[in-house]
Amino acid sequence: MSQLVQIMRTLRAMPPLPEVASRVLSIVQDPEYSIDALVGVVRTDPGLTMRILRICNSSLYSLAQPITSVSDAVAYLGSRNLVKLVMVSCSTSYFRNLPANGYADPAGLWRQSMSTATACQAIAERCGHAQPATAFTAGILHNLGCIAMAQVLEPAVLDAAAQQLRDPAANPLEVERRVLGMDHAAAAGIVTETWNLPPELRRAARNHHDPARISADDDLTALLHVADQLVMGLGIGEPCAGRPHEPCPEALQKLRLQRADLDDVAALVTTELRRVDELLNQEPPPGR
Repeated sequence: MSQLVQIMRTLRAMPPLPEVASRVLSIVQDPEYSIDALVGVVRTDPGLTMRILRICNSSLYSLAQPITSVSDAVAYLGSRNLVKLVMVSCSTSYFRNLPANGYADPAGLWRQSMSTATACQAIAERCGHAQPATAFTAGILHNLGCIAMAQVLEPAVLDAAAQQLRDPAANPLEVERRVLGMDHAAAAGIVTETWNLPPELRRAARNHHDPARISADDDLTALLHVADQLVMGLGIGEPCAGRPHEPCPEALQKLRLQRADLDDVAALVTTELRRVDELLNQEPPPGR
């Protein structure tokens, strides 16, 4: 069986997001969604409810009063933060099941995903995007392709890719295509399509490195592209310190962003890294 066939089979066989996460995503697609409907869906999953309450009552939020219900969580944190906690809790299993490897370190990949999600949500709010929670979800899920390929490929192949990705002159997507058989954005597109996620999320996962598609797609693709480049430019998830990362002009123009906007979001991401580390401690991948 060829390497590409193995990857495709693994991508299409990845366990889907829990049903509760899919229902939450469906609800928040409507900018006028009902908070009661959101709370009602989360309450149907006792395990998820328990994890959310544990995170809410951790030092991450430092609340004056304990949170004892999902309704309390919404009252204290707001519905956007509830969606954020749902997606964090429902996505950690993919990182947790990832074997240690040089190409996609579980803890490092999770940290990069969380940072990108934070940046994506912040940019969405700055641009007046109707669905900041969806933007956060795009950031959390955009590395699914890395996870799938790290699960199926031989350690020697992953190590070869990791070695070439440390070259500052290398194009990361070209390295992935040449060594692994597919780049992580194309792989993430296949996973999100197989899961039948909202079309906006599928396009963002697949196209956020493609300037032509960034111009043609809706805003979420541009949001994810800018957030990903911003986080990588901060050195988070970038294996090569000398490789430059700058959002493409098409994305900045589409979102009407200036350099000062990016600087503000970068400062926010840096501040929020403490919270990212707290979330790592609450929902850790293996080896932590």
